[in-house]
Amino acid sequence: MNGLAMKMKSILCILVTLSMILFSNRVGSQALTDTLPGKPADITQFSVVDSNSLTANMTDTIIHIPVKSYNSVISELLSSNKFINVKEPAFFFIAGKKELHGKEFVFYTLCIIVLIFGLFKTFYQGYFNNLFRVFFNTSIRQTQLTDQLLQAKLPSFILNIFFAITTGFYLWLLFKHYNPPRFTNSQLLLPLCIGGVGILYFVKFCILKFIGWMSGMQQAAANYIFVIFLVNKIVGVILLPFIVILAFSAFPWINYITIFSLLVLALFFLSRYVKTYGVLEYKFPLEPLHFIIYIVALEIVPLLLIYKVAIDYLV
Repeated sequence: MNGLAMKMKSILCILVTLSMILFSNRVGSQALTDTLPGKPADITQFSVVDSNSLTANMTDTIIHIPVKSYNSVISELLSSNKFINVKEPAFFFIAGKKELHGKEFVFYTLCIIVLIFGLFKTFYQGYFNNLFRVFFNTSIRQTQLTDQLLQAKLPSFILNIFFAITTGFYLWLLFKHYNPPRFTNSQLLLPLCIGGVGILYFVKFCILKFIGWMSGMQQAAANYIFVIFLVNKIVGVILLPFIVILAFSAFPWINYITIFSLLVLALFFLSRYVKTYGVLEYKFPLEPLHFIIYIVALEIVPLLLIYKVAIDYLV
């Protein structure tokens, strides 16, 4: 009886297992049939389908996902970024028109001055060399180079004009840095300075000639005029590097360069008075005190008066 029961249980298990297998095959065949076009009736019909048609049918079933372009992705990112896509600025200011204050006028004026000096040194090399030889010679009245310089009228006249140009430009730079003009344009003040220096020494030349004619000492007056304009020619050449440095130096260096240039000018003018005293003493007896009074009365005081009038009424 127990053996029969065991057999019945075994048969029942086999039947249940077979029924589960058949049911699972039926469900799988139905699911696969629903996914393929044509819906074959059973799994047998699916098994005989051609491989090429199966590949084509599966290709048709691929879902096409739209791919966005690079530009569209970048545009979306930029439009959605709150730090880039700002409707109103966080802060703003109104920028006014910037006025440029360059040094073009100074640069081109210096180019013209240097060009004049270069042309003079090229065409009058001998006169230029003799000028420095006579200046550093202690016995001006006895040298033959002095006669050569006195005979060269045109080079002397050109260097006198060059002295007026460089000295006027030097004074213009000092006015521009230490006392900017109030009543006139800064560029218009430059020809006024150059013309003022030229007129000043022309008037001085005429006065000395007149005094020499009235006193009957034309030769002493001529030697005195020669020494004055000799030193002026040297000063005109020496001032050239100073005006170039002053024109393009930074503001903290201008004071030091100005002081150094004034000391150099003071030494040259002191040498002018020493040479002048030697020339005049050779012609007639001259007391040092009288010569100092003359220098103060006719050299220093007029310059101070001209400077005062220029500061108060011209610039």
